[in-house]
Amino acid sequence: MSRAIELADQAWRLRANAMREQLSGEEAERRRSKCLGLLEQAKDLAKSENDDYGLAYALNKLAHLRADLGRREAAIELLLEAAEAGRRAQSGLLEGEALRHWADHLRHENKLEEAESIYWRAVEALKSDSETSTLSLGNAYRPIAILYTALGDSEKAIRYWRKARKLYAEAGIAAGIEECDTNLVKLKNILDSS
Repeated sequence: MSRAIELADQAWRLRANAMREQLSGEEAERRRSKCLGLLEQAKDLAKSENDDYGLAYALNKLAHLRADLGRREAAIELLLEAAEAGRRAQSGLLEGEALRHWADHLRHENKLEEAESIYWRAVEALKSDSETSTLSLGNAYRPIAILYTALGDSEKAIRYWRKARKLYAEAGIAAGIEECDTNLVKLKNILDSS
């Protein structure tokens, strides 16, 4: 494991602990600053060592933190850079995850057609990598189902909720299965009433 990945993981554990402890105020700000510092260090180290895998890994996490802090534009720029670094590292997993999160931002901005093409690029990247878990693929099909629901295409939405459900079942993710089942029932009711 590269030093950049170790630093990024250290930052991510700090973030997770702060969330679990529900920190606020000065202590929350101190932890956020420490996480940002570690992730910036990881990014810089990966760049200096020409470690594209470590760079993509660190940038993905840094983008999440920037988004948490309300810096969506900065997060999107980081995700684009992460996708490119993942591609250079020949990691469909890291490229795909960055693309998926970028598409999520586009979907939240109601840029649905643009998001759709990026989601499919993400799925193709993820499928190309043997390191991609069933959970990662389930997490890729889930927002596609949400997208098609928003576009009013209930049949496609059902298809991708079913794909996501199957993958969540294989991964043993009960909350994912439950969310898929809830949405499938809603969509079936919509189709039955029309």
